[in-house]
Amino acid sequence: MDAWANAADDARGPEPVRPDEPSLRWTAGTPVWCLSDASAVRSALTDLDEQMALRLMAGDGHGSINLGERVSSSPEPNSPSPAHDDLDELVRWLREWENEYRSSRGWPTSPHRGEAAPALTSSVAWFLTHLDDILTRPDFAEGFGTGILYWHNRLSSAAKTRPRRISKQLRCPQCHLATLSQIEGEDRIECRNRDCGASRGGPMVMTVDEYEGRAQEAIEGAKTRRRAS
Repeated sequence: MDAWANAADDARGPEPVRPDEPSLRWTAGTPVWCLSDASAVRSALTDLDEQMALRLMAGDGHGSINLGERVSSSPEPNSPSPAHDDLDELVRWLREWENEYRSSRGWPTSPHRGEAAPALTSSVAWFLTHLDDILTRPDFAEGFGTGILYWHNRLSSAAKTRPRRISKQLRCPQCHLATLSQIEGEDRIECRNRDCGASRGGPMVMTVDEYEGRAQEAIEGAKTRRRAS
């Protein structure tokens, strides 16, 4: 009987190994933005005032902004002050969203808040007060939140305040392409190949220490190969 049992076990093969639990976790929105993304929208809104100040400073000749840049892709003449055009456009965009939100609540239209930078400061402060409600309303949350993230990205790019992305020399150990990079100042190195790790839960990500360890291994391996040759 033991022989028959052993033969049956051999035929079945080894017990299957339980796969690792996936590292990705789905996060529910409340109802549109999850808590992490809602926090990112709030942070971007809070930062708009400072980013616009840096944009205006660069546009006044204290940075590397090209004063001859076009306001849009239209054939209109170059704007003499694209930074102030951005300010006017942002203030107008915020005012339109405020009036639409006020209308939905049965409130009067927004009061006059002055011009230019003071109007932006007042408008940002007003939206920060009402942001929690705005981000939980499906008719406002997506459009307003996405717009705030867009404006923050646009201003930080124009003012050259975004950190640099640095390409790394080693190839990705997962997809073997030269696509590893690091955002300056972050303890995170990631592969920018979107197809990297498609069957493993996503592109390769490692800490700076892990990368430096791999780099040291590559250096030692190169030395060993040179000695052998």
